This record gives sequence, structure tokens and C-alpha cells, in this order.
Amino acid sequence: MPFDAFTRSLSARLLVLTIGFVMLAEVLIYTPSIARYRETYMEEKLASAHLAALTIDAAPDRMVTQDLEQALLAHVGAHAIDLFKDGQMTHMLGSEDSLRPAEAFDLRTAMASDLIMDAFAVLLRTEDRLIQATGTSPKDAEVVVSVIFNEKPMRAEMLAFSERILALSLIISFITAALVFFSLRSMLVRPMQRLTQSMTEFRRDPEETPVFPASSRRDEIGTAARELASMQSDLKAALRQKTRLATLGATVSKVNHDLRNMLATASLVYDTLSRSEDPHVKRVVPTLYRTIDRAINICTQTLNFTQEHPPVSKAPVRLREFVAEIAEEIDTGFFPAERQAELVPDIPEELTVEIDRHQFHRVIANLARNAAEAGAERIRISARRDDMGTEILVEDDGPGMPETVRVTLFRPFAGSTKAAGTGLGLAIVKDLVLAHGGTVELAHTGPEGSCFRILLPVEKRKR
Repeated sequence: MPFDAFTRSLSARLLVLTIGFVMLAEVLIYTPSIARYRETYMEEKLASAHLAALTIDAAPDRMVTQDLEQALLAHVGAHAIDLFKDGQMTHMLGSEDSLRPAEAFDLRTAMASDLIMDAFAVLLRTEDRLIQATGTSPKDAEVVVSVIFNEKPMRAEMLAFSERILALSLIISFITAALVFFSLRSMLVRPMQRLTQSMTEFRRDPEETPVFPASSRRDEIGTAARELASMQSDLKAALRQKTRLATLGATVSKVNHDLRNMLATASLVYDTLSRSEDPHVKRVVPTLYRTIDRAINICTQTLNFTQEHPPVSKAPVRLREFVAEIAEEIDTGFFPAERQAELVPDIPEELTVEIDRHQFHRVIANLARNAAEAGAERIRISARRDDMGTEILVEDDGPGMPETVRVTLFRPFAGSTKAAGTGLGLAIVKDLVLAHGGTVELAHTGPEGSCFRILLPVEKRKR
């Protein structure tokens, strides 16, 4: 991977963020550590001073020479040492008369915040000072020790400690960052790159690009991979179906003229046969009529479905009268079903809707035809209007729809419940309702019957 591309990648950002977060954690750890280091340095100074002062007890008459006193102070690294017990001075090395400490620290009363601020003040200070530290001796809790010493050696050791902490922090940061980087790259970045690459290639050529392999991982990446594979499979199926539809539309358009001529000839033959007095002919004429009518309907449905956006010319229509006309057609044998269904309008007389009469005729007719062919004996059409628009319900007393059909109900060539059905009826219904700006759905279905709900929006008045 080129360096420029790497710096813009998610991997580089993860690497930088990991190093930054680890360093931040080290700073948070370093802050109390340096304060504790300074406190420990002073406590060790107090312990050494206590031991040095106790040498006075081993000297004759508890007197030490000046050379021994200086040697003890030099060993401790102090200018003066005082020991107190029960509030009384018991030992003393050096003279404090000529010493003027710049600052005094009492470790017995120091708070954690004070220790932290004092530690950073020492690190930021450059001049050497005399300071006085007072506290309980680590060797004897009943003894209080006071030591005057130079601050510079303590600062030098604190700086050396800080450098060791910094070096260790950098090593830990880079090791941790490397481990986190390679772990995240393996678990997150690389799978995301493969997902992104698959989506990019699929966008360019969805029909030829193989479906992304489903992952067995149970985390979010695995879920995303499985969803992508499912989406690509569904999209490929949809594209194949659209390709078949386009091919079908082109093919049917070419043969439509000849097919219609054949059907017209068959209609003439039917008209001739319908006037025949032959009982055998009279018996087969209804079958011939239904066959010709079914062929004409299938041809018309197929051709109309190939139009992606059917032309819609809306006009005010009284819905009850409109449905009554369709009911009359049913009574005269409009539907080629084994049994004729009763179409019952339950619509207010004054209810008017803006629809394309010819196109919406196909909507109601297809829904009613499907119900009749499914075995319904009674089809009830009701309607009501509210502020949202007009709701039309087409209810029947048929046997209901199986679960397998409900999933692909409005999908062409897939939503038919009949063995010889084309599956175009409901697809055409949905297409025409959408052309009117409305929606259609299966409200409910079951052994008691099915109900389709059509919602037509309120027409906006033109100003």
C-alpha cells in the first residue's frame, strides 16, 4: 500500500489513536508516580538522617568530633539533622544558625494534591535551593526527623526517573499499538476492505460480480457480511427478473399484432357458432368464449404491464356508480370463473374520487376477478374519506391466501395462487394504484376471507 494511501486509511488512524491513548494512560500513571518518587526520596533521607544521628549515642559522653559530624552529614547528603521525641530535641547534627531553607515540607500533613504540585514544581525549577523536610522516621514511629538538604540532587534523580518512565512508556505504547493495530486490521479493517471492495465491484457490474461469501462470524462484521450477501443475491434475482420482463415486453410487443388478429378471427368464429342450434355446439360455445376471453385478458395484462408508467388521466368519478357498473359486468359473465361472485358496493352516494376511470376499472376488476377465481361468493367494496385521503376496502369471503403467496403477492409472475395463473393481476393493481399516487396492501387474510386496502391521497387543488 502506498504511504499516502496508508496515511489516509483507517489502519493509520487506529495506529495513531492507539499510541495517543496509551501515552495518555502513561501520563495519568506518571503523575502520581513522580509525586510518590519525591516523597520516597524524602522518606529515605529521613531514615538515613535518623541512623546518622543515632551514632551520637555510641560516642563517649555522646560527643562526636567535627570531622565525624561532617562525615555523617555528607553520608546523608544533608546540612543539618534534628531528632525529636515527645516534642523534645534528642539529637542534632550540624548547625542551623547559618542555614536559611527556602521552603519547608512536613510529610506528616501533606495531601496528595500538594505532593503532586510540589513534584512538578521541582521538575520545572532550575535553581538549587536549600529545603527542609520534616516527618516521622521510617525506623521509629515515635521519632520525628528534620533534615535540611539541597534540592538539586533530588531533582536530578526525579528527572532520571522521568526519563526511564518516558522510555518505558514509548516502548509499551508502540508494542501495544502494534498488537492492537494488527488485531484490528485482521478482525475489522481487512473484512471492511473486502466488504467495501465487493460493494464497489457489485455497483459497477451487479450481474457479473459474484455474490459476497457469507461469513460464519457472529459479531457485527459477520452480520454485515451475511446481510450484504443476502442483499446481493436478492438484487441479482431482481435484475434477472427485470431482464426477463424487458425481454418479455419486447417479444410480446412484436407478436401482439398477429396474436390480436388470431383472436379476432376466433371471435368471429364464436359469433357464428353462437347462432348454431346444434346442442353439441351450444354446449362447447361457453367454454370457447371463456377460453378466448381469458387469452385476450392475459395478452392485454401482459402488454399493459410492460409500460413502466401507465398514462393516468384523472377526472371526478362517483365511486358507488363506478363500482355498480363493474357489478353489472360480473352479472353478465364478465369474469371467466367457475362460479359468479356477487359484488356488493357499500359506498356513500356522494363520495367522489379523482381517478382515471379506465385504469382504475382494471384495479377493481382485477381484485374482484382474483377473489372470484379463488372461490369467493361475495365481494364487498366499501370506502370512506378522511383528512388523509380515501380508503377503499375490497373484502371477500374466499378461503384466504397461503403464507407462501403473501411474501411475493405483488411481484409479477410470482404472486398467483392458481396453477395456470400468470401472477400479473396484483402486480398490475399495484402499478396502477402507484400511478394514482396511492398505496395498496393486503390488510388481512384467513379462512374467513381476504381484504385489500387501497389508499388514495387527497388531491391538491390547482391554484
